[in-house]
Amino acid sequence: MKKHDPFATLKSLEKAVDGALFGLENAGQKLETTLLSRIPKSGLRGMNRALRLLESRFLLAFLFFLLLVSSRALHWLVNPQFYIEDGQEFYLSAFNQGMHSILREYASYYHVVPRLLSLAAVGFPVRYGPLLLEVAALCVQAAVAAFLLSRQMAKQLPSKLVRFGLAFFVIADPNSTELFANVSHSQWYLGILSLAILYSEPGRRALSRFGEGAVLVLIGLTGPFAPILAIFSWSRFKQLRSRWLVLAVTTLTAVVTAASMLQHPRDGINEDASATHLFRILTNQILYGTLRGFHYTYHTISVPTFDMREFGCAIFTIAVIVGGLWKAPPYLRALGWLGLYCLVTSLISKSSWNLLGCPGVGERYFLYLDMVFAYSLFAISQQARSALIRWGFRGLIAIFAVAILQEWFYDPPFAKFNFGPQIARYETLRPGQQMEVMTPIDRKSDSTYWTISIPKKD
Repeated sequence: MKKHDPFATLKSLEKAVDGALFGLENAGQKLETTLLSRIPKSGLRGMNRALRLLESRFLLAFLFFLLLVSSRALHWLVNPQFYIEDGQEFYLSAFNQGMHSILREYASYYHVVPRLLSLAAVGFPVRYGPLLLEVAALCVQAAVAAFLLSRQMAKQLPSKLVRFGLAFFVIADPNSTELFANVSHSQWYLGILSLAILYSEPGRRALSRFGEGAVLVLIGLTGPFAPILAIFSWSRFKQLRSRWLVLAVTTLTAVVTAASMLQHPRDGINEDASATHLFRILTNQILYGTLRGFHYTYHTISVPTFDMREFGCAIFTIAVIVGGLWKAPPYLRALGWLGLYCLVTSLISKSSWNLLGCPGVGERYFLYLDMVFAYSLFAISQQARSALIRWGFRGLIAIFAVAILQEWFYDPPFAKFNFGPQIARYETLRPGQQMEVMTPIDRKSDSTYWTISIPKKD
């Protein structure tokens, strides 16, 4: 008599699933082969020629990316405002103190680049101040994107498509409403540029190498990045022996920045710190922020207690980043470490973990991890052994592409504020009189703003 197998149903189900997965795997591989064969060769040649032209002509690439990033900022360029610290800290300091404002410390460190841009802006009539600072910030983004695409990064990132993708992310990040078109947060884009210079091929001429050093001095004295840049410089000592200027600059600016941060400390863990809030930060700021963009994430409902969905999303986010960077070029791994540095320092700078988990708050701290996450999606979609995994990640990239399109034009901001009418009376003031102007500090709300006083000079 034949014995009854209690696991027969499970075995048959497992066999059916294995067969289905095997069939899907073969179908995925055949689809890849078919799609590659159907791509018009003329289109590929045209794309290659365009990328070769952009990578070899920095000015042309800069203008191309400036046009792209300006198209995203049309609403803000039409109604320019002093956003967040642009007016209160940078423009007003430049207006009142002149060159003495350059070495003015703020938020524990120096901001030389925004202060230089503000000094340039105060050379024009006050009514043009907000517009000039917005355009200056957009130029910073365009310059960073153009450098990432340039041939100087070709040894680090041989694929022109990868370089263009990273450059395009700098322009098109769907979770960047806080970072966009203001000099106050331009330092975060400059962090990308500083690492790129550090890992790029040095210029052939002495003037070019001197220019690199000068740019690194400015960036090293802008923001909190100099200490970790110095670590990366010395970790590449063998490769940088001929670039002694880079080593010297990053080391000196690290000492200056570290001294300032120690003299004006902001360290301390907020009382609301918890693993639950950390999972929410990783989920909303990196996973959802990158894949779905600001508006979707902003309307995501967060529960006040442990959420298994957020825990799973956080683990998935970490796994994707680690997997994508496993065989990544040194520049991208360094960008990942810089992102981790910014994440950790944001968590130990007395910031509310609960607020950091809220979409639209503190996006700047996660720019680098967002960028690395987007790269990791692409890397895994190309390098995974399983066709199912490759196509799964290509599906995530498609969702990411939709988010970029949906978020290309942010909602018109500052409905309550209009700098033009506010400043219209300025020319009628007598020397010594002051005029108060409202400047917004939140692009999602008209109820929060600062009031700055602009004096009339002789």
